[in-house]
Amino acid sequence: MASVQCIVDWQSTTNTILERNRHMFNNSDMSDISFICDASDKTFCAHKYVLATSSAVFYAMFYGSLAEKESIVRLPDTNEESLEQFLKFLYTEDCTLTADNVFAILYLAKKYIVPSLKEKCANFLVENLNPENVLDVLDQVTRFDEEDLKRHCWKVIQSHTSKVVASDNFNNISQGTLTKLLMHDNLNVPEVELFHAVLKWIDFQCSCKNLEPTSKNRRSVIGKAIYGLRFFSMSHKKFVKHVAKSGLLTSDELVPIYEKFLVGVDSPALKWKLPNRKPANMVRVSRFSGNVDDMLNGRECYNSLTGYFVFSVDKEVLFLGVRLFAKYDDIQHLVRLEVVENTIVVSGMYVSEPDEDDISGFDVMFKKPIMVKRNDDVTIFADIRGPCKFYGTNAFSTVTNQGITVTVDCPSGPQPYFPESIMLGQQFHELILSILC
Repeated sequence: MASVQCIVDWQSTTNTILERNRHMFNNSDMSDISFICDASDKTFCAHKYVLATSSAVFYAMFYGSLAEKESIVRLPDTNEESLEQFLKFLYTEDCTLTADNVFAILYLAKKYIVPSLKEKCANFLVENLNPENVLDVLDQVTRFDEEDLKRHCWKVIQSHTSKVVASDNFNNISQGTLTKLLMHDNLNVPEVELFHAVLKWIDFQCSCKNLEPTSKNRRSVIGKAIYGLRFFSMSHKKFVKHVAKSGLLTSDELVPIYEKFLVGVDSPALKWKLPNRKPANMVRVSRFSGNVDDMLNGRECYNSLTGYFVFSVDKEVLFLGVRLFAKYDDIQHLVRLEVVENTIVVSGMYVSEPDEDDISGFDVMFKKPIMVKRNDDVTIFADIRGPCKFYGTNAFSTVTNQGITVTVDCPSGPQPYFPESIMLGQQFHELILSILC
């Protein structure tokens, strides 16, 4: 009896569809379409059926009324590496993404409508975002019109502004991107530091354009983006030292700025009127619990109320201000707030209004954020004058919010520092902090 020779083929040795597709990737066996790209002699073999089941665009190309007749398709808008990884994903649902190829692959994913590959590229970009590359990524995703990726970029920029503006890539951003950055109200960077980064950007751009760094050329390069700078976030002394002496502003521009600094007059000629920046990652921490009725269960007090409390945090933060309780909306309160350890005082007239939980009160913000180190005690003293003060009850001594743990010490009864205190800390609704990333 003649023996039967067993022929073991590749189909018999693969157990899943994915394994069989992986075997067919860039395989000339049964291939009915090929791809080449410019600046490369390499040909990629493919199969219309696999491509068409992965992309509506390929389906139209190969099976639509205007189907591609040629057996070789030239793609002038990609490169060899990106095309290989793109086709590999269509066969295997996997590809190798790098900082060098991710945008080219993202382009192909969008062009040929492959949402799963687009999502893979987006996840890669988000996972690898950092202060050094975020500006490059922002520039690219803006061209791709990827709004979600843009939001991730701006979150990194806002949280790590000092590192971003100090990166090598900062000098390469466009005037449009610089304008958008300076227009942001929430950036974690001292304004003087940001101003010096902008000066370096201006001089670098002048160099690229073969322009002498004269005042005229510098203003031409920065254009209207200059009006996004917040000079009044600086002290008068720092403005004189760093800005006025830079030669970037004209004498006609300096005069109304000095008037604002020295006498608080907003001249019609003043061109810098944007509000001072606030740090990003703002967190409000309240130590009171329960519903609104429980939180505001208290009694009306005198026309003058003083109080204090001490708090500490478990990580380094910026202390931006406090929110104080009020009983009614649209009521004026004259407040003097002091941080004892720093001898920082802020005072003014504040009008109460409801917050998002419909609890009436008002924010008292410091002119500049106060750095609070881990486990350092911070003592806050407040003198509040106005009708119908109100206070909260059911307070926790320790509260955690968005990763920040605040410990509050509110001893009962008059204290040596403030013997006149009537209530100790219960009029402080919230601490307003900023996370340092």
